[in-house]
Amino acid sequence: MLVVGLGKLGLPFCAVLAESGHQVFGVDKSDELVVSLNSKEFHSTEPKLMELLERNSLNLVFSNNYDDFIEKIDIVFIIVPTPSDSMGRFSNSILVEALKEVVEKIRFKQSNTVIDIVSTVMPGTCDGIIRDTIESASGQKLGSKISLCYNPEFIALGSVINDMQYPDMHLLGCSNDWAGDLVQSVLSSMVLNSAPCKRLNLLEAELVKISINNYVTMKISFANSLMQLAESLGDIDIDKVTLAIGMDSRIGSKYMKAAAPYGGPCFPRDTRAMSFLFDSADISGSLSSTTENLNKNHVLFITQKIISLIPSGAKVGILGISYKSGSSVTEESTGVLIANELIVKSVKVITWDDENAEVPGYPDIKRELNEILNEADFFVITRPLDGIASIVQALGERGKEFIDIWRQVN
Repeated sequence: MLVVGLGKLGLPFCAVLAESGHQVFGVDKSDELVVSLNSKEFHSTEPKLMELLERNSLNLVFSNNYDDFIEKIDIVFIIVPTPSDSMGRFSNSILVEALKEVVEKIRFKQSNTVIDIVSTVMPGTCDGIIRDTIESASGQKLGSKISLCYNPEFIALGSVINDMQYPDMHLLGCSNDWAGDLVQSVLSSMVLNSAPCKRLNLLEAELVKISINNYVTMKISFANSLMQLAESLGDIDIDKVTLAIGMDSRIGSKYMKAAAPYGGPCFPRDTRAMSFLFDSADISGSLSSTTENLNKNHVLFITQKIISLIPSGAKVGILGISYKSGSSVTEESTGVLIANELIVKSVKVITWDDENAEVPGYPDIKRELNEILNEADFFVITRPLDGIASIVQALGERGKEFIDIWRQVN
């Protein structure tokens, strides 16, 4: 197996493949990353990743070129970034570049090869630019010697290994049956549960991927809009309301929690992409666009609430800067968004994070926990934190006021 791209998803994917007994070759453009992996100097806070890398080192080969092992490969998993472009679509530039390099290497192989796209792409990409790139670079049509699958993962940073080993399902878009059979057999070997594999055509699988994440963000934004409404109506415990709503089996309780706006590297990106998709199909008033607006407004709602609770000149301590526990990623995190809004409004802000994250562009406002507890006048707890009970106790002992967006301690 060849995995192209050793980032936050690609490297755990290598580790889980190797844990499943496969010989895995991992390739990345970063010479520094490859050297650190081969010299055993690489470190990650992703749970279980270091353990799996160490235990399966004999099944793992990391390199920055393909030449030494390309003849041994039957599946190429491509897991490279597809960030949002200026229109909200996923950009294919890094993916197409990687694809061209792969096809240049495999086109002269005697044995069959499946190219499996794990990166999230827009609907129409696999049967469009990806198919065209493969056929142009290889000089042959898809289906005989080279085939194509689309197999995006549903994972969250901080639980990537667990999400790969215990998925709800595998989503697999196939260009033909033999390729699908081969990829499905590998995916089945990776799991520790009995997750089903849903096989669709390429276009259907592409739509399913962004639709799932978009549906989740709609639930989050709906719950958050209810919280705003509840505060307007008065005498409402929003947690009791959302709990009751989630008891309806047609809705469910997952993500039906009124708290922080959604953030991180996936949810905002996939929702933007879905909004673009509806707009490009000339379908007006899409729920995706409404979800985006609700999420932006919720940041402003929370910020205004904070401002209404603090006296003039107060210094606000923000506890929680990364977008979730178990990850130091700050991309569109609640802590960063609120900090930026407060700073724009000339509020004094200092921060602390249990994952050692900081607000981009403001390293000087980062503090240690004891420092921020003593220095700040008012506190905002932006997400679940380890040791939250002791933190709240420390705030009480110091007579400090706070708002906990997630209402973790009664």
